[in-house]
Amino acid sequence: MADAYQTRLEGLSHGLQAHGVETEFLSLRTLRVKGPHLLFSLNAPAIAKHAKSFDVIHAAGAGSATAAIVARWLNKHHAVFDVHGDELMETRLEWDKKHSVRTAYLVFQSAVLTQLARRMANTLLMVSGPFQERYAKRGVPESKMIIVRNGVDTSLFKPASPRNDGTVRICYAGSFQAWQAADVLQEALAQNIREGVHFHLIGFAEGDQDLKAQFAAKLGDHATLENRMPVDQLPDKLAPMDVLVISRTRHPVMQGGLPSKFAEYLAMGKPLIVTNVDETSKFVQEAECGLVCEPTVESMSAAIRTASQWTAEERQRMGENARRLAETTFDWKVLAKHYLDELQPRLNKGGRS
Repeated sequence: MADAYQTRLEGLSHGLQAHGVETEFLSLRTLRVKGPHLLFSLNAPAIAKHAKSFDVIHAAGAGSATAAIVARWLNKHHAVFDVHGDELMETRLEWDKKHSVRTAYLVFQSAVLTQLARRMANTLLMVSGPFQERYAKRGVPESKMIIVRNGVDTSLFKPASPRNDGTVRICYAGSFQAWQAADVLQEALAQNIREGVHFHLIGFAEGDQDLKAQFAAKLGDHATLENRMPVDQLPDKLAPMDVLVISRTRHPVMQGGLPSKFAEYLAMGKPLIVTNVDETSKFVQEAECGLVCEPTVESMSAAIRTASQWTAEERQRMGENARRLAETTFDWKVLAKHYLDELQPRLNKGGRS
């Protein structure tokens, strides 16, 4: 599975290209100063030279955005800070998990860079409505922000006929960081072990093997567990599933986010179970494409139990609603068109990014 930022940038790039916009990637890791992020701005001359023929630098993360802002002094481009996640809160969560010189530095670095990027970027890209509200409370004018949610390539992620062989397959595909509520998911699945229900978990990283062993011990033959895989392999894995799950904690890091797997799940035409911690719950309820539960074992277990009892017709109806939502709201071409329409009036000249 690709990094969430990488998936987002690639999706937006393809979407913009579909609307005639020239795009090009530049990784700061290929430039002279490769880190730490506080020093990325030393690459400003090289960035300005590379971006000379472009109107916009779309920068992923606070470190890259700050470097793009400094490069703007040498080249008159429009600097977009793609916020995507709350880097400061995420590093604070790492600090809470483990107090060390490294995690203390990461908190300091995030605080400095986020403040600079927030104040000095021309435009801030928000991943959700709640995230825009959070930044508005921090003093960022709404006129400076554009909401561009995480999207999906609906030509890659697309519905397939369910097996309807008497087994209900319930799947989680994603990462297993602390805020993904893996402990809640594990216990909720364990409470639903029974004949005719099979669980599939995808996305265990090298550092998750102990957790993978815990799932294996808890779920036994009732689950299939797989490690991380390239994103282009994921649709084939999701195709035979009947219900797709997103588990998240009610941590402030999560409440403003919108996971990239949400749009991918929708595009597969499957009903979803999501936790009531972010904007996904609103979309699921309004589109009637699944269930919303609280981020607790009891609530998630009840939702899984209900979903496992849906008829094939109920799953099909909710799956069709999910696919419709993906096509109309979360397709990268739709999102890129919205981004372009909002961005172009802010530029002195139109064209490339």
